[in-house]
Amino acid sequence: MESAPLTFVVAYIQPFQLDVVVDALRNLPGCPGMSVSEVRGFGCARAHPPREGEKAEVDPFELRLRIEVFCRPSDVVGIVDAIRQAAHTGHPGDGKIFAGPVSLAQRIRTGESGEAALRP
Repeated sequence: MESAPLTFVVAYIQPFQLDVVVDALRNLPGCPGMSVSEVRGFGCARAHPPREGEKAEVDPFELRLRIEVFCRPSDVVGIVDAIRQAAHTGHPGDGKIFAGPVSLAQRIRTGESGEAALRP
């Protein structure tokens, strides 16, 4: 089954930045849609145990939102730039964005593969 290549974009952002990021992505012609999930975790700055004299935190995990977008490779740079600009506050914890190739995409209802699986 031969199909056009696709790319995924996964971004972890601050929850209060969601509306701005969604607006930015809705205005991009190359963004076919997105999924948003609440996730909890910590980055390298929070990965150390409490130092002597520090109070241990009850929950070391911080709430973030995970945004997933599957798109054509030609649209990935615009999507990544839109997320980065919209989610940017300049403070630690703004988030991370990852992108890479998708080896298979298939619409369950019709069996369409690749880029056809993204079309409405």
